[in-house]
Amino acid sequence: MSLPDSFLQLQTAIYEWTKECPQDLKGDFDTFIASPDYLDRPNIFFKGVEEPSHKWVALISMEGVESTRSLLQQRLRYQFMELHEARGVNFSQITPAPRMPVYGAYNKFLKDIVKANKINRTKAKVRGWTTTLDKAAEMVAAAPPDPSPPSPSPSPISAGSSLSSSSTAVSPSPSTSSFTNLTPKELSAASYGMWFISVDVESYERDHSKILEIGWSIWVSGVHKFVDRHYAVSEYRHLKNGKFVADRRNRFLFGETVWAPLKDSIAAFQQDLDTASKRNPEGLFALIAHDMASDEAYLKGMGVVFPEGMIQFDTLNLNCARVGDNVKTGLGKLLDELNIENYCLHNAGK
Repeated sequence: MSLPDSFLQLQTAIYEWTKECPQDLKGDFDTFIASPDYLDRPNIFFKGVEEPSHKWVALISMEGVESTRSLLQQRLRYQFMELHEARGVNFSQITPAPRMPVYGAYNKFLKDIVKANKINRTKAKVRGWTTTLDKAAEMVAAAPPDPSPPSPSPSPISAGSSLSSSSTAVSPSPSTSSFTNLTPKELSAASYGMWFISVDVESYERDHSKILEIGWSIWVSGVHKFVDRHYAVSEYRHLKNGKFVADRRNRFLFGETVWAPLKDSIAAFQQDLDTASKRNPEGLFALIAHDMASDEAYLKGMGVVFPEGMIQFDTLNLNCARVGDNVKTGLGKLLDELNIENYCLHNAGK
């Protein structure tokens, strides 16, 4: 079967006819649209991909537009205006709609198009997250070699130590052909040494404007060292979670918890962010969180200013890339799936 030469989006045609139809004829119009006289016509309805939006849309051939207008005028005894084909829009992958003898089949045809677009949007998101996951992996792989002797676990830095002179190791630049997802600037920063900062914020379960904890871990890729920081906010020492989320404020397992006013806690985090942006000539560093939008909103609300060289990695989305679907997985379940031992997750320092 040869395809018609010109089309109009079906929803556009329906919208224009509905808008033009007199109010006292709306009921008759709806009855006609649900009738076999409108629905069960071959070579009238199609679906195709609208360019450049790449969205699936329901189409009606221009011959179908004119025949429908004629039927409407006969049924409703009202002179509808002539509609014209879509201009400035191209359609590809055009295929005929299935036979639609009843309104239920017509409704399914439209719903299937909505479903197809949802699937395509999910695939596009996953592709983007996959690129980001590959970028993160390449940044880690491009780090200078570990200068310390092999050991079962990375050497920690004391929680009170300064990191101001770390990340100064320089290694030969890796082959750019091995790092296809990094820009030259990102590759240069990664091969010189970067800070990777993973952050978490815990708020009061009954009033999320009250921040109870801020914790962050830093991997200094230039020297393969870690530091962990955990601040508990002294203004809210009397507030405890436990009804909706666990209260693990006193269960920090990677050093000492610092009890400090909120402004001092934020100042400490801001200082590490600012230092991170100075640890390589490109001024780049990575911020990592699980459900980044939530923690970022908390931090911005507390006055944190993120330096320009910050690259974000959201492990909530990176896991979607790992599994190939837009399924959001909580941190605890994700760690279980990866066989990573975990406990005291509702401690901001983890």
